[in-house]
Amino acid sequence: MSELVLAIDAGTTGVRSMFFDSLGNVVAKAYAEYESLFPHPSWVEQRSEDWWKKSCGTIQQCLKQSSISPEHVVSISVTNQRETVVPIDADGNVLRNAIVWQDRRTIPQCDWIRKQVAPAQVYSITGLTIDPYFTAPKILWIRENDKAIFNVADKFLLVHDYLIYKLSGQLITDYSNASRTLLLDVRTGKWSDKMMTALGIPIEKLPKPVESGSSVGELSERAASETGLALGTPIIAGGGDQQCAALGVGVVREGMIKSTTGTGTFLLAHSKTVRLDPGMRVLCSRHVVPNAFVVEASMFTTGSALRWFRDNLGSEELAIADEQNVDPYDVITEAASHIAPGSEGVIHIPHFVGAGAPNWNPRARGIFAGLALGHTRAHLIRAILEGVSYEIRTNVEVMRELGLPSKEVRVTGGAARSDIWMQIQADVLRTPVIRTKMEEATAVGAAILAFKGIGVFKSVSQASEAMVTTLPPLQPRAETLHVYKKGFGIFKALYDAISGIRWTED
Repeated sequence: MSELVLAIDAGTTGVRSMFFDSLGNVVAKAYAEYESLFPHPSWVEQRSEDWWKKSCGTIQQCLKQSSISPEHVVSISVTNQRETVVPIDADGNVLRNAIVWQDRRTIPQCDWIRKQVAPAQVYSITGLTIDPYFTAPKILWIRENDKAIFNVADKFLLVHDYLIYKLSGQLITDYSNASRTLLLDVRTGKWSDKMMTALGIPIEKLPKPVESGSSVGELSERAASETGLALGTPIIAGGGDQQCAALGVGVVREGMIKSTTGTGTFLLAHSKTVRLDPGMRVLCSRHVVPNAFVVEASMFTTGSALRWFRDNLGSEELAIADEQNVDPYDVITEAASHIAPGSEGVIHIPHFVGAGAPNWNPRARGIFAGLALGHTRAHLIRAILEGVSYEIRTNVEVMRELGLPSKEVRVTGGAARSDIWMQIQADVLRTPVIRTKMEEATAVGAAILAFKGIGVFKSVSQASEAMVTTLPPLQPRAETLHVYKKGFGIFKALYDAISGIRWTED
């Protein structure tokens, strides 16, 4: 068997272990979920020990189910849900549950940060806006509410960092993850003296940032015993899930954008330099590609808008799917194919839980407009697919304003399985949409870093070219140009008209 690498993909709901060869083929994979805890309605926590236990379990499952010998595995890398943080003491003991990126308890801490450092200055230093999403407010919450834990904490680790520590005993983070903490100077790749001093977080409580794809240690004796892998296997710094997904679909140069649509949509544009938006509509973080950055837009309800239809209005499609033993989403999107582009005037705004980038309006709500008696449920379906595509185009146009032309959009996530939806995106964006052979792009990105880290490839770009296989592009169709130009104009005008409405009392 040829040389293999292990990519550990620790997401929000579970961990996936995948073994790859140098051509990007998957030799074995296994997945296991872990539990999220909700101490209060807007709080989300996880047990970091579960990340490690489930990682070990899935690795062992792969070894048992395949012909992989530990000697075949030449390196290991990790990719992860970002922003989530857990404190450990000097002996590596976990001091409390991890606070997950989805957690919203830190609104008061965010208000306090705004008083210490002007939001524009925070954005200039870190490339981020002040939001409970990021790591620093979570650390501040622990300092205010678990003072003893904060004082005894030796390091605050992200998911990637914790798993690297369990694998090797090394206390490091990588630039891509560190740039999501609200504490890193995005330009220098170092912890920001300004942010650390202003927030009162000692720099020694954070791990050292290193470049993704660099060798950081070897598999320890204890980790070898718990995983079933060989003692001394090289451990390579990985990266945040969205940056790794961008690498995993081949976004390694300017002019390329990655769009992942699952529950929401994460849009990342490759940039050779730090690019900040005067309107702070999009964020800028470190890429896992060396000396590169990503301009990022997060949209909250995109795929979940289609799920809302499935769960509330899709009983007929669910029945058909059950009868034919097919995916309900295939039936739902097929219905959209029978409606003309433009949904015969129906417009959907997918803001079911507020608007993310570029509007950042927590009071926004989902809208269907332009309905007439002749419209059907199929019109609503197509309007959802088009509305999400309009929302993506809104952010692509911001990136174009910043000097990042989009020559192609590489897509991943559940929505990428739909030919119909991806063709709509190509038509709306007026840009080729490209899918890749491997759906688990996040793990592919980590595997690329793992191979690059041991010198199998000279560069991350070379590894990407060898391991990422693209499918034929979906080209924008000339006959849809006029209808989607008009529809996009109505979409923007509709949002502007209703954006200030308070739909509910705060």
